[in-house]
Amino acid sequence: MLAVLFNTLFFLIPLVFYKNTSELFEFNKIIVLYLFTILISSAWLVKSIKARKFIFRRTMLDWPLISYLSILLLSTLFSIDPRTSWLGYYSRFNGGLISQICYALLYWAFVSNLNQKETVRTIYYALLSTAIVGMLAIAEHFGIFTTCYLMGFGIKESCWVQDVQNRVFSTLGQPNWLAAVVTALLPITFAYSLKHKAYSLLSILFFVTLLFTKSRSGFLAFGISSLIFWGYIFWQTKLKYLKEFLILSLALGLLSIAIFFPRTNDSGPSTAQGTSLEAGGTESGTIREYVWQGALSVFKNHPILGGGPETFAFVFPKYKPIEHNLTSEWDFIYNKAHNEFLNYLANTGILGLGAYLVLIVTSILQISNYNYSKYSNYSNNSKIGHYLGQIGKLEISIISGYIAILTTNFFGFSVVPISLLFFLFPALAVVSSTQNNTELKKNKLDTTSFFLIAVVLFLTSYLLHLTYRYWRADFHYNQSKIRNSISEIKRAIEISPKESLYKSQYAILASEETLKYLNDKDEDRAKEYAKIAVDEAEKSVSLSPMNLNNQRILSTVYYRFASLNVEFLNLSETVLTDSIKISPNDPKLYYQLGLLNLKLGKITEGVKNLEKSVELKPNYKEGRFALGLTYKDTKRYEDAIKEFNYILEKIDPNDDLTKKHLQEAVENMK
Repeated sequence: MLAVLFNTLFFLIPLVFYKNTSELFEFNKIIVLYLFTILISSAWLVKSIKARKFIFRRTMLDWPLISYLSILLLSTLFSIDPRTSWLGYYSRFNGGLISQICYALLYWAFVSNLNQKETVRTIYYALLSTAIVGMLAIAEHFGIFTTCYLMGFGIKESCWVQDVQNRVFSTLGQPNWLAAVVTALLPITFAYSLKHKAYSLLSILFFVTLLFTKSRSGFLAFGISSLIFWGYIFWQTKLKYLKEFLILSLALGLLSIAIFFPRTNDSGPSTAQGTSLEAGGTESGTIREYVWQGALSVFKNHPILGGGPETFAFVFPKYKPIEHNLTSEWDFIYNKAHNEFLNYLANTGILGLGAYLVLIVTSILQISNYNYSKYSNYSNNSKIGHYLGQIGKLEISIISGYIAILTTNFFGFSVVPISLLFFLFPALAVVSSTQNNTELKKNKLDTTSFFLIAVVLFLTSYLLHLTYRYWRADFHYNQSKIRNSISEIKRAIEISPKESLYKSQYAILASEETLKYLNDKDEDRAKEYAKIAVDEAEKSVSLSPMNLNNQRILSTVYYRFASLNVEFLNLSETVLTDSIKISPNDPKLYYQLGLLNLKLGKITEGVKNLEKSVELKPNYKEGRFALGLTYKDTKRYEDAIKEFNYILEKIDPNDDLTKKHLQEAVENMK
């Protein structure tokens, strides 16, 4: 039973997605993770009750895992946003404490219950699932969009905003994530191909998939992991498999040339796509540099336990480098540090990063089947030699895949399929390399056993129900966005009343209803919905006060209702002022606050804030234009001319409106 559940989990995680949730891929994968963790843990407990003892296998990773979870728990308890630290950042989900507990439980359940034969079968299911993912990705590249077809669209027309033919992502949702999965599993296909030539075809399939992702981190991970795997194989076997290596390398090299060489003669520009750090505008390495600087600044100010697991989006704005404002993604929300190690450092401090690094080192030792006592009688040099000589082909392939995960994580972050491999690779290795000879007695169930099993089944049903409700709330939330439906968002809030994102969505919809009734001259209904909008927006901020989006929505709601009560303008001004404390280097906040100051007749404050906005972002066209108009209206014509000229000379030479106001300022100055 447990083996079947694990096989199903490994098969489904890379493949599952659903179009009617707010996030098609990661949300549904995390739900599958929760469901199978509950089922596997339940089956494990029932098996233990039947055996009249708790079935648990001690491994090298036990204490590092316990320490890791303990520090994450401590960081969560002191988090600036506890809900996010428990459940993960909404839209990313993976990385919250609950998901980390799931991976730990799955690890212990695997090593305690599965045997060598079952482990090999689990690896087969992981390879099979990824092979299907790879075939779908390759089909995407050639204009066959199976994922779109499965969601009710045409199979020949892409349903994605991104150019998936240029950079495929299949059922993973992003090219770098797909690359991370295939590079983690490629060394295992290499190891299997040394015994069964048919696996070479699987290696080729995964490699072609990697090529079509165009993931630089994936290519680097492939290079490093291949060097480790083949270097060790040649060292251990004295070049026994050189022929196989040369044939496979020739095949992969020819494929690389065939795929990439024709594109070098393509005169048209490729369509940029992907995440904010991978596409368009500023080079992604430059952007990463600024994000990493911000992450280090977060650590310096939260050195012990960080801001809390998965709270990067809430702590980063305060420490975002000013230079980032000159990038093409200056107003993006960064919910990850785009470096897993810095992510841990910022979110969980030096203790969290330390526990994570210990977990990594211990995992590598466990995968390699290291046993200190076994080599303690050797000298240091011979100890290393004997130790390395005992590592088998499967172990070195898993180590290589594990290093590939660390490489892609250095330039990105873990998603559900990658985290599953990160935590379960050590389990696969330890079970496949040792024989589990534990024989369980078949005991008759007594009354106590029946009672305990009933309790386990009740708790299982309850947890499954909670998981379903969590999924259902997101479903209604997504429907409210698609249909602009207040009834749908109310259903989501009924299920999950503590989710600030739902409150903000309710506030947005209610404010739109308010404006509609104001246009219809129905002031009573307008006031009714205005109260709802204000209440829900204020609740969203109280639930997640460091969430800048919630602050922006509250400010917008207040501003929209100025016609009902002028005091709302003052409230909006206060919210923007508070928002600047959260994100002091955000030029857009100063721009919005400056416009609001002007509307309230606070000319001096308005000018000061508009000047600050262009100081933080010199190429901020909207800020300079508003500042130029303000100078012009206050008869500071020389200053106005400078602002308009700056726009025309350095930002947008073809802006007719700016040219018009420049001409008027010049004429008024005469």
